[in-house]
Amino acid sequence: MPANASPEFSHAELKFDKAQSDEERLAALEEMVRTMPQHKSAESLRSNLRTRYKKLKEKLETRGKKSGSGNRPTIKKESMQAVLIGFPNVGKSSLFEILTENKNTSSSPVAFSTYEPIVGMIPYDDVKIQLIDMPPFPNEDKSIVNTADTLIIIINQLSQIEEAEKHLQRIIGKKIYIFTKSDLLNEQEKRKLDATIKSKYKKIDCTIFSNKEHVKTELQDLKRKIFETFPIIRIYTKEPKKESTGIPMILKQGSTAKDVAEKIIKGMASKIKKTKIWGPSSKFPGQMVGPGHLLKDKDTIEFQTG
Repeated sequence: MPANASPEFSHAELKFDKAQSDEERLAALEEMVRTMPQHKSAESLRSNLRTRYKKLKEKLETRGKKSGSGNRPTIKKESMQAVLIGFPNVGKSSLFEILTENKNTSSSPVAFSTYEPIVGMIPYDDVKIQLIDMPPFPNEDKSIVNTADTLIIIINQLSQIEEAEKHLQRIIGKKIYIFTKSDLLNEQEKRKLDATIKSKYKKIDCTIFSNKEHVKTELQDLKRKIFETFPIIRIYTKEPKKESTGIPMILKQGSTAKDVAEKIIKGMASKIKKTKIWGPSSKFPGQMVGPGHLLKDKDTIEFQTG
């Protein structure tokens, strides 16, 4: 046992010694890496633990491939992609289940119960947001995390914010921190937590959310917060004298009427004779606009080519 080891580290080390399988050893090693001493004299220990963790994880992944699971499937990135990340046992898988309204998602009190990315969809208003539940930190596969549009970082201790930032050095997406398991706090502790977030972490977007005690309006507010991180607009199309399809096209903010036409069929913009707009960007319903007209979220557009 290293000097100045925390009780959490000692407990994890004991679990590793008593582990009966590689899966249990990996879970214990993950906890040891998370709670290991940070002083300079423990540098060798930290390096050793990370190496052991990486090798054991690779061993389990190789074993899975040989047993018939095959290579990890490629995840196709949708128009809006959010990634759930965080430390073990913070309620990440439970939140994934709540956001995707998926009752078949497994959650476990055992650390590192998510070994592979799990893909689901968040239904919000008239769109769906791709949500990927990633294995907990430390996560060696950074490709999905670094390229995601939005990162939803799950924590249940404010100290995890600084630790999480160490794993998020090359990301391009926006970050939302969600403090879960607030149902374990009393009202006074919740007020203190909220005050600390507003004072010490005012530059960080952090929301307090209970996986057990949330109400429908809070869940809808959380989905809206996630949706608003994406720089997109929803555009509806309609044919002359007909109603809108009701299914929006997803385009980047700053898109024009011409961009919609080209997304429908390449080269269509040159064949359009008239364009009409209904919605936030129009001065009045059915306004005639040109191809360079800037669109806004929830506009409806009608093209006439004849």
